[in-house]
Amino acid sequence: MTEMKKKIQISFWFFIALAILLAIFSVQNAGIIEVQVLWFPVNVSLSILLIGTFITGLVIGALYAYNKFLPKPTKAKSDASETLKEKDKNTKKSPSNPEHDVSPKDF
Repeated sequence: MTEMKKKIQISFWFFIALAILLAIFSVQNAGIIEVQVLWFPVNVSLSILLIGTFITGLVIGALYAYNKFLPKPTKAKSDASETLKEKDKNTKKSPSNPEHDVSPKDF
């Protein structure tokens, strides 16, 4: 098993354990609380607030991990794509260079 797969598997089980603990904690603390949003008091269930905070953190963490673990383009790949672009530029038919003009009569 590669190191990356081990990290993903450990992260997965850590997430599952954390989600179970959150569910238990939320059920035990399902009372209504008052939360100050900007300058307005809002009554909301503590369990909804905890789950919403957990999901927000999960999404932000997933976006960070997605960006961090994406394979970076190697220099060889970017050099190859630049070479292909240069070749494409040079082979395009241009009015200033009649040598590249091809007509059906040439065949």
